[in-house]
Amino acid sequence: MKYLKLFLLLTMFAGAFYACKKKETLDADINGLGGDYWVPGLVDKWLYDSMIKPYNIEMKYKWDQSEFDKSLILVPPQEDMVIPVTRDIISFWIKPYNITAGDSTFMKLNTPKQIMLSGSIALQSNGNAVAGLAEGGLKILLFDINSYSSADSFRVADMAHLIHHEFTHILNQKKAYPIEYNQVTPDTYTGNWTVVQENPWTLGYVSNYARKEPGEDIAELVSTMLVMGRARYDAMVNHPFPDYPDSLNNPDGIRLLRAKEKIVADYFKEAYNLDFYQLQANVQQQIHHVLHP
Repeated sequence: MKYLKLFLLLTMFAGAFYACKKKETLDADINGLGGDYWVPGLVDKWLYDSMIKPYNIEMKYKWDQSEFDKSLILVPPQEDMVIPVTRDIISFWIKPYNITAGDSTFMKLNTPKQIMLSGSIALQSNGNAVAGLAEGGLKILLFDINSYSSADSFRVADMAHLIHHEFTHILNQKKAYPIEYNQVTPDTYTGNWTVVQENPWTLGYVSNYARKEPGEDIAELVSTMLVMGRARYDAMVNHPFPDYPDSLNNPDGIRLLRAKEKIVADYFKEAYNLDFYQLQANVQQQIHHVLHP
């Protein structure tokens, strides 16, 4: 019996030695783990000249599921959509800040270093859809680029809203907004924002999503004001029921939204030395250029 045991041990040792000797095959390229290389094409050259070289922003469009939450259901971006989406993002996001700040220094210092592109909206397991995410001030995840069209005013406004919303998160992470903002409407934030029935404008919010928590509230307010423009925003604040033009004004909502607006304008000036209303006008001008080239 002891000879049999000895034979089995020798056999196991030999097998282990053989397995170790095969290690030279373990460094084979694996897609998505550092082994996926490609020859840079026209898209890569354009992105380098337009985003990496001037702003050190990588627009990552080559598909890598590991960059996203694996619980999300996603579709890769179409390569022919990358340049049109990025060109318009430069127009209604980067250019307005450059014009307002006076040069490109502000955006070089404060933009995220990577923007991940997904072709579809991110569907969560609970059925909710995610249009964008900002991670740690360094990365923005941007979804649904395959349906984008610069000829569609709704999609342009939606994309502009998304990028300004996520960038507001990044600015807030770099320099915190005043805590007073959280106290303007402290009792009407709710985790049930997806099912609330009230008109958010009458409660001091620009969307139901703004009611989720103060950080989302200020990002929604900033992006809504920038993308709607001053005239449309003021009209909506005063008459939050557009289907009923003869409805009464919105006194409580006006008071709360104006209080938040002042904090936002002061924050942009004090934290970043930017005139928020000039930025708003510049965003409007650039959106117009995108829609009417």
